[in-house]
Amino acid sequence: MKYNLKYFYSRTIGDKWGIVLEDDKYWEDEQLIDNFFIFYVYTFAHLGLPAPTRMQLEIADYISNRTHPHRLVWSPRGISKSLTSQIYVVWRLLRDPDEHVLVLSQSSTRAKSYTQFVKKLIKLLPITHSMSPRNNIERTSSESFDVVGATPSDSPSIYASGVGNSIAGMRASMLIIDDVETHITVQSQALIERTQHGVNEAHNLLMSGKDESITLATPHSQNSLYLQWLDRGTHAFVCPAKYPQDQSVYMGFLAPFVKEALDKDETLVGQAIDERLNEEFLRAKEITIGKSNFKLQYMADVSEADDLKHPLKLSDFIVDDISDEDAPLKVGYSSMPDKMLFGIKHNGFKADRLYQPLYSSPDRTPYERKIISIDPSGKGKDEVGIAIIYMLNGRLFIKKVTGIQGGGYESGVMENIANLCAVHQVDTILLEDNFGGGAFDKMLRPYLKTIAPKTAVDNVTVRGQKEIRIIDSLEPMLNQHKLVIDKDTLSKDFDTLNKYSFTFQLSHITRERDCLQHDDRLDALANGVIYLMEDLVIDENKRFERLEEEIAQDNYDKTLEVFKPFYKDRNTSRLSF
Repeated sequence: MKYNLKYFYSRTIGDKWGIVLEDDKYWEDEQLIDNFFIFYVYTFAHLGLPAPTRMQLEIADYISNRTHPHRLVWSPRGISKSLTSQIYVVWRLLRDPDEHVLVLSQSSTRAKSYTQFVKKLIKLLPITHSMSPRNNIERTSSESFDVVGATPSDSPSIYASGVGNSIAGMRASMLIIDDVETHITVQSQALIERTQHGVNEAHNLLMSGKDESITLATPHSQNSLYLQWLDRGTHAFVCPAKYPQDQSVYMGFLAPFVKEALDKDETLVGQAIDERLNEEFLRAKEITIGKSNFKLQYMADVSEADDLKHPLKLSDFIVDDISDEDAPLKVGYSSMPDKMLFGIKHNGFKADRLYQPLYSSPDRTPYERKIISIDPSGKGKDEVGIAIIYMLNGRLFIKKVTGIQGGGYESGVMENIANLCAVHQVDTILLEDNFGGGAFDKMLRPYLKTIAPKTAVDNVTVRGQKEIRIIDSLEPMLNQHKLVIDKDTLSKDFDTLNKYSFTFQLSHITRERDCLQHDDRLDALANGVIYLMEDLVIDENKRFERLEEEIAQDNYDKTLEVFKPFYKDRNTSRLSF
């Protein structure tokens, strides 16, 4: 008989779930050593727990599958992912007493609790009881102990450490990372960096040829450290509490058994995946901890964790190559996985994705307006924020969002701005007339006259709290997917320091005053959008029809011009030969 996941799951289907299977206490030693599933149910039985559920078995299968050396389990709280990993650690030590396992948690107390339970498991299980450390022979501390049979070493069989604790000189064959991210550590960049540094130090202890880690994760923010690890090659197994409606938020790491079930039966959406987490329990949890925390901790969904706090989303842009001359008359938006852009990185939240157009109409026409919006700096304090925006058919095409370092009144700054106007053939430059009493305007005009004489200057007055003005102008445009941004602009922005990066500013702005250290580039874009807003009120479809008529009329006029020599009379339609 094949003792695999399918076999053990079949024993608990329907009314059979919830029963402690006493027979699982009695397996042959050889079977326990060779098959982790058998060892897993054996341990459950000795702990007096009901036989594992499908989700628990799937997690056990993933943790024990060494195809991916760095594995991350992302599942609801209380689903026994820590217990599963602890059983796996004991099994590994049973198979090879010379394993060296480092357990890293945010606090040393949490890490010590983990290793203490591993020690208890070793003593509890008949097959591992003889491996329990002996007083005055092996190390016996709960946070650092050896198993009987291990070759003497300066590194214990298993040891616990909190992030930031000194672990220099130790060596490990496997790293267990257990909840290093908490609701506190995500509140400060300094704490995030401290946590990442601690994890990096732990990875440095892994021995050559034994580079393996298992991460037990519960994210607490859109900017979770775990998401950064996925970008660097860590593989993930994401299993939410309920069958999700939108699979794309899991970035391709949704547990295969969940995806397969949904592919077969879409009516499963919203139902509990694990037998222990029924609808009543999950509803009570959502009420108790709130919707945002429920999405994070039970639905493993970081896509909307900070929506209310950070309302501007990079995923609402349409990302495309933008020409200086013309654009498609119609561009469609899609957030389907096949439209996701993987080749362009950004400095926003890691869960935020970029999407290419669903479609672009073959018909193209020159832009109706081309402006450059300037957010001046004063006495070198900030950079000069610049946004170049084109308008066509009810949409805004963002050709460039950048900045120029230095004081706003320096000649080099003025010359650069004038050159941008000339290169992109901008028809209007937008300036705040309540900045510097019009000094910026006066200093810029001579450069425009020489370099970009066709560019007009328009001064506007901005009022109200800046952060609210920016959000209120950009959020509706993004929600309606009216903003198309150039790929090259995003690529260059990724190489910019976070505090000056446009994508960082857009993602991290809140309605709190002075929430950003720098906002010059984002402010320039918002002012440009506000300026062009009045011209966007015409319905896009009506605009499209009007432009089609104009193109048809233009083609007709050109045709008449070509055949003009053959006409006897321009008022007749007969040709003369």
